[in-house]
Amino acid sequence: MKNLAGEHTADKTILEELYLAGIPAVKVEQHKGEVPFSYVGKIGRWTFSRRWYYWSASVEDDQTGLPLDIALELHNKKHPTSKEILGLTVRAGGHGGGISPDDYVSDPVYNEELEQKLEALGYKKTYYEFLGKEVISISRGEMAELCKSGKLQVERYVNCYHIDDQIGLLEFAKAITTFEKGLRPYRIKEFFNFKKNNKNKKQ
Repeated sequence: MKNLAGEHTADKTILEELYLAGIPAVKVEQHKGEVPFSYVGKIGRWTFSRRWYYWSASVEDDQTGLPLDIALELHNKKHPTSKEILGLTVRAGGHGGGISPDDYVSDPVYNEELEQKLEALGYKKTYYEFLGKEVISISRGEMAELCKSGKLQVERYVNCYHIDDQIGLLEFAKAITTFEKGLRPYRIKEFFNFKKNNKNKKQ
């Protein structure tokens, strides 16, 4: 993707890239960071913001992104125009190496249920004055290892992506649009076959 750092006509490229990916553009207050833009993309709970040579897609802190099983399917999908997996250009967690979503780039929902499960594994709460409460201190990497080992069973989500090319932006937009509509990607074919069969029965 074109480097838009410091490009004062960035909106033109941004609108073109969003259009080609089928992502609705939303006018926002002028952003004065590395890329000066006044448009972002929006699909459901996801916001797309242009960075210097890639797109950043993320959900708000109080929302969940793609469930891990869907994130893994997207990650391992073959890139439409190369022999590589899509996860190398649609990078879970924004990780530069395109690591698996099953690693530390996916997060559980931090709530009372999670704390109870961690306490059952021997983790203790510590009081942090700047937070004004007791919390369990655990790294994202340690959390991921507990989940992969089966010791901790919780739903995990990928809440942020960095996307390096136009095809990746399109594929990601298709995946989250499908999810936001309540259909799992691996069920799309079956869904349309179901609709087709029902139509034929009516005829």
